[in-house]
Amino acid sequence: MSHRQKHPVRHWAASALLAASWGVWSLAQAQTPVTIDCSPNSLAQLNTGQPSTSNAQVDSRWRFQYLSAYAGSDPANWRSFGDATIVTSRVSSWTSTPAASSTAQWIAANAWGGQPYVDGANFGNIDALFQVQFNIDPAVSLGSFAPSMTYSADNSVVDIFINGKSQLARGLGTWGLPQAGSTNQFNYNGFGTNRWLTIASMASPDWQAGANTMTVYVKSGNPYMGFAAAISGSNACLPNDAPAAIPAVSGQPDVGQTLTGTYGYADTESDPEDSSATGTRYQWVRSDNASLTQAAQGTVLQSGNTLGAAGTVTYTPQTADDKAYLYYCVTPVAVRGTLVGPEVCSAAFGPVKTTTTPPQPATPQAVPALGVWALLGLSGLVAGWGLARSRKRVRA
Repeated sequence: MSHRQKHPVRHWAASALLAASWGVWSLAQAQTPVTIDCSPNSLAQLNTGQPSTSNAQVDSRWRFQYLSAYAGSDPANWRSFGDATIVTSRVSSWTSTPAASSTAQWIAANAWGGQPYVDGANFGNIDALFQVQFNIDPAVSLGSFAPSMTYSADNSVVDIFINGKSQLARGLGTWGLPQAGSTNQFNYNGFGTNRWLTIASMASPDWQAGANTMTVYVKSGNPYMGFAAAISGSNACLPNDAPAAIPAVSGQPDVGQTLTGTYGYADTESDPEDSSATGTRYQWVRSDNASLTQAAQGTVLQSGNTLGAAGTVTYTPQTADDKAYLYYCVTPVAVRGTLVGPEVCSAAFGPVKTTTTPPQPATPQAVPALGVWALLGLSGLVAGWGLARSRKRVRA
């Protein structure tokens, strides 16, 4: 039995039109899930009734399907979701959305909130699902993620599923569900004046970082069916640690010898390094101090962007670096979270020395060589000299 006066002519005409266009309605438009982060009012992105940029008649976030032949709430029985339509011709018995949530509007299978044509069974008691897909930013603390939802339904909300997991199954009364109790769920007045209910805290162990779905299970009696929700709350966010770098220098501390600077990148939340031309920065520094901790404490010799920890940056010591220490200092930058980490310098490298060339031994000189005729002449002279000396000794 209806919970209010029917409008059979209007309802039949609208329903016939919907039945004729059922195939068009069932094709859901492509939607890009929004991301819930730490910014103020981020959760308001999930309010029902926010028009799509490609088709202002449909909700840009929420989708809809009815459960054929009371298939039950098990996600295994769910089918594909179609577009949820923004209700523009609201039935008078549906109260407007909360004043504090002006962006929230009623959504349904069509613009007048009529029940869909259900597999030749005309109209009557219908089980329906309204679902929104979104992402939770990794910076959001899941343990503190507890949105507040103020909602209304024709006729009543029976259960809410977080990532396909029933919250009612966690215990009767979880989040005040089922809205109408265990009886009269198809004919409950969950839509009239003062019928807006608020779930103050939707904390659940089923929320997860990244992609999420929230599916609202509605039971509806003939002839109307719809749902509206305004979602709010502040997101408690985890403190996000800055990225860190561990630099090092390799090579020989000699003037003219190429040195190589490298570093390791780390981030507690696994935020990737910004390896772009505006990302992680480096500085080669000279100092007479063997315990420098910041580039500002020395003389910057060379600087720029590292283009990522996978690369290397070189420096060739100059004469002016003689007897000084060299440092490779790195300021790590992440692409998300806390972006810039503290500057870190390598251990002192050096001192640099100028390599001198050691003295070279004298090159031995070759003895001049005599030709054959010169040797014969020399032999004759030596022989004559020897003969003369022997005669002199005989006379004596």
